[in-house]
Formats: sequence, structure tokens, C-alpha cells
Amino acid sequence: MENTEQAAQAGTEGKDRGRRRPSSVFFCAARLHWLGRSYIVQELERAGLQGVVPSHGDILAQLFSHDSCKMSELARFIRRSKSTLTVLVEKLERAGYVQRSQDPEDQRGVRVCLTDKGRAMQPVVDSISYGLENMLLERLSREELRTLEQLLARCVAAPDRPEQADQTAQAGRDSRADQTDEQGA
Repeated sequence: MENTEQAAQAGTEGKDRGRRRPSSVFFCAARLHWLGRSYIVQELERAGLQGVVPSHGDILAQLFSHDSCKMSELARFIRRSKSTLTVLVEKLERAGYVQRSQDPEDQRGVRVCLTDKGRAMQPVVDSISYGLENMLLERLSREELRTLEQLLARCVAAPDRPEQADQTAQAGRDSRADQTDEQGA
């Protein structure tokens, strides 16, 4: 952590002494994102999951909990544009992890669901998720992690929709709770 703080403060010595410095939150968040992404890539490679990248994680998490989703709902759940989601789902489909089909309730809609191959990778994805959490718990107490999660959720919520922060934090807790329930079963 000391190196991160030193890097965040770099360039603030000398003539700028005594002036208010901008927050290093974005620097630290970007560094944390990089650490998490590197860990995910390493673990996906170790597990031999071909064609899966970190940006597929939100899609897989939703499908593990819902089995099947409309593409429009999935885009809203993971907060990605429909065009971005289409590209990500196409990659998962080519690799055999998901399948798209016409929505029987809405002929214009498309549903996406996991294949057997996709369902089979849930233990690996769950393990990676717990590994990420453990990475943080090596640095923070569980209470500090919960506080950080709440603060970050508030930061990414729309300013005019503070309830999104509670929904974002709750979604993260629900996802982990679902994984814990499934492991205990």
C-alpha cells in the first residue's frame, strides 16, 4: 500500500507544497482494477477456459443466477450497451458457453442461456470471485471491505439516483451469498 500512496503523491513535492492535492481515489481504483483483472486472466488461463475474458464476468454471474435472460435485461443488469453486450455474448457463444434463441414471449427479443459447457465453468468462476475477495481481505478487515463496497457503490451510482448505490452494493452481496449457498449445498 505504501508504494501506491507514494505513487499517488508523486509530483506533489517542492513548489506545490501546502496546496490542496487532488484525491488519489481514481488512481487507486484503477490500480485495484488492474490487480483484479490480472488475477482473473491468470486464473482463467490456469483453468484452461478458452475464449473467456474478464469482461464476460458480469454476464456469467447473471446467467449463473438466472439461467436465461433477455438480451435487453442482461444489458441493463450489467450496465453495458446492447451493442457491446452483443459482441461479448457472440464470443461466449462461439466458444460454446452460451446459446442465443428467439424469445418465445416476444418474437423481437433474443434470450441468452448457458449451455452445459457454460454451467460447468461455474465452480471456476466462483473460485476466482472468492480469490478476488480474499485478495482484498489480505489488506482489509471484513468490516472495512463492507464499508469500501458501500462507498464505491455510492461513487458509481447516478447522482440523481442514490438508491442505485444500495442496489449495487446489495447485488454484490447477493451474488456472493448465492455462491456461498451453492457451495454449502
